[in-house]
Amino acid sequence: MAVRSRLATLRSRLSPSIDTSAVEGVVIGGLFGALQAGLVMSLYRTEMVYEIGGIVGLYSLNGGWYVLLALGILFGIPFVAFVSGSINSFANTVIMLSSRSSVLQKLLVPLLKRSALGVTCAGVGQLYGIAVGVLFQLIAMPIWLRLVMGLSVPAPYLTVGGIVGVVAWALYGGAMGLVYGLILENSTG
Repeated sequence: MAVRSRLATLRSRLSPSIDTSAVEGVVIGGLFGALQAGLVMSLYRTEMVYEIGGIVGLYSLNGGWYVLLALGILFGIPFVAFVSGSINSFANTVIMLSSRSSVLQKLLVPLLKRSALGVTCAGVGQLYGIAVGVLFQLIAMPIWLRLVMGLSVPAPYLTVGGIVGVVAWALYGGAMGLVYGLILENSTG
């Protein structure tokens, strides 16, 4: 299958060392993903962006956006390490699933032919974004706001706003992964 050989070529080019295209991918992908996360948070409740800025004492809309965009890049760095170590097994799983199910084959094969690394990184990014959302939005940020900033925020932040935050970070992860994969794939030829 052409998709399998293309994935093998792309996997062979991925390594734990970070090159300039990986840095470009994580910066641009992180900013793009953070923009989406921030828009979702703003559409639900603008104060969510203020709270993000509040983790460093910039409790304003501009401060929230600055911190959110910086976090988008910072949270992207572990993603690169995670993807470079797990992309092979995840890509093999996607190939195996698409070969066993005609429905998945009709859905995934055209996408994989178009951008195998982009699709794979978007899927891994979606899972990564959910993990970031749970760990950051529901646990770490409320604890930080309570202990360091002295704000009264429940920890874990199991509210509708907390769940919206997890959804926003899940969108962040998928968008970041897609952009990262596309940039990496375009740099490989």
